[in-house]
Amino acid sequence: MRISDSLRYTLFQANVSRVGQQLDDINRKISSQKNISVPSDDPVKFATSVQYDAERSIGSQFNSSLQRLTTLVGMYDTAFSSVGDQLANVTQMVNTYDTMDAGMREAAREEIKGIIEQLVTVGNTKLGNTHIFAGKQAASPPFQLNSDYSVTFNVDQRGEDATQVYVDKGQLGQFGISGREAFYGSPKVVFGSVSNGYTGDISSNTDFFAYVVDSSNNTARVNGADLTLASGTYTGAGLAKEIQNQLGDGYTVAFDSTSRKFHITNNTNAAVTFNWSAAGVSARSLLGFDNIDSVVPAGGTEKSDLDAGRKSFLAKITNDRSAAGGPTYQYSTDGGTTWSANIAVTTGGADAAADITIDETNNALYLNGTAVTLTNGVYTGASLAVEIQTLLGAGFAVTYDAGTRKFDMTNNSAAVVTLNWSNAGATAAGVLGFDNIDSIVSSGTNDKSDFVAGMFIDGAGVANATNNRIKMLFGTGTTDNLTVSDTFSVKDLSVFELLKNLKDAFDAGNSTWVSKNARLVERAVELTRKNHAVTAFEGTQAKTLIDNNKRKDAQFETMQSDLVNADMSKLATEFTALLNTYQALLATLAKMQSINILNYLK
Repeated sequence: MRISDSLRYTLFQANVSRVGQQLDDINRKISSQKNISVPSDDPVKFATSVQYDAERSIGSQFNSSLQRLTTLVGMYDTAFSSVGDQLANVTQMVNTYDTMDAGMREAAREEIKGIIEQLVTVGNTKLGNTHIFAGKQAASPPFQLNSDYSVTFNVDQRGEDATQVYVDKGQLGQFGISGREAFYGSPKVVFGSVSNGYTGDISSNTDFFAYVVDSSNNTARVNGADLTLASGTYTGAGLAKEIQNQLGDGYTVAFDSTSRKFHITNNTNAAVTFNWSAAGVSARSLLGFDNIDSVVPAGGTEKSDLDAGRKSFLAKITNDRSAAGGPTYQYSTDGGTTWSANIAVTTGGADAAADITIDETNNALYLNGTAVTLTNGVYTGASLAVEIQTLLGAGFAVTYDAGTRKFDMTNNSAAVVTLNWSNAGATAAGVLGFDNIDSIVSSGTNDKSDFVAGMFIDGAGVANATNNRIKMLFGTGTTDNLTVSDTFSVKDLSVFELLKNLKDAFDAGNSTWVSKNARLVERAVELTRKNHAVTAFEGTQAKTLIDNNKRKDAQFETMQSDLVNADMSKLATEFTALLNTYQALLATLAKMQSINILNYLK
């Protein structure tokens, strides 16, 4: 086959153009200092570089959130330092109350008013346009100071929680602390009104608030199928475990003791529906969910809409000690809108008047798996101790401490015994003050009540869904001025309500209520210290994550650099070689015959 001069010339021109293009490409790489700039340079490497860019961009976004969280932590640190300082001042005032004259007490009252004002200001702190204690309602001030120096928290329960943001892949972080967490404690306390005539002791088992499941509140529904919780008395963590047992291995259930909310995580491979709106779903309020169905994707979490432990109890004296039949009170669980019938004031059997009622609802305990049935009747603490010891036999010594209102059962046998308080039939556990956890008692050792003995706040002898295992017991004196209309409440600790009560006590010159509220100041200080520690941990965690993200970014930058950056010395060598080749080709091309002559030779 004969190759024409015209074809040779065309091929030569193409080679010259190709070398020129290669020269342009190397020149572009030298200018950008990158081997890979567009997909055509190397599709695989370009795609990998884009992925590295995305990872670095996501890390930058995480760090932006973390930097803002770090700023918030600084503000929280200042806020809680201020709260702690103010409470320290309050502590000093209540501790020196008895040494104050009238003028000093007036000055102290004014100082407490100033502290309340200061803490409201702290509670309404802003970062930009965001109120840092307002949770999801951050556009408005969360706290309102009223004319009587009470303080209103203006954030709806559904908006109380601090906003959560992603601080790393798959890791949510709480974006601050809510005002509820900051100024209200989740453990319950007993408040009394400063206007009360009563000066005696009030005892309660406020740290033992429980979730009681019975036939009235035991049903949930998932994907249209009923789920029935076992009846019993549970802590929040215990109830979470029971929910998980009923749901099965495809779920993880946890209880947040600070917010008192349940978290149900769907670990199945499909979305599930929690049918909270369905008729017959009686566990909805118990667990803090509203009546709206929730569709939870695989890997998603269903969280209580409301605080499942917000319940409070208000009590008022309806007959004083001089009344026929003794003093009585009524209680309310809705803030005083509705009231119970009259209930006899009880002391937990701490005085000579018998007021612990044993009947068929609460007369059984179990020893080594065998039921021990108490004789029905009304007992003092001491007489009930005798009854228990008689039934347990000579191998036990049972006593009752009227000061602590607790029973003490000592095993004097030669063997290890088990008191089966967890047995569903051990109905006497609550009235005797024992938690529903079995006690293994060695010879010579004892088992003591976990909380105060006696009747529950609703007059019952067993824990139920109404009383939530809460008791309110009064002192034993006959001259302590227990009078009609005295009011008491069992509720979450409120720093603001505590301070108002102290202000009122100083104003009234009431040393009894100054002393009683002084105990709660210690709880408020503990709450502040805990929140301070939480924010410090959040700050440390944020800084650690920021450092980790910076290290990740540096690693991605190095890998991306190795992948796309040019070797400048190598490119310079290639450029020189190609430039020489290109110039030689151009010189050769110039010596070739005119294109017109070549065309003639076709």
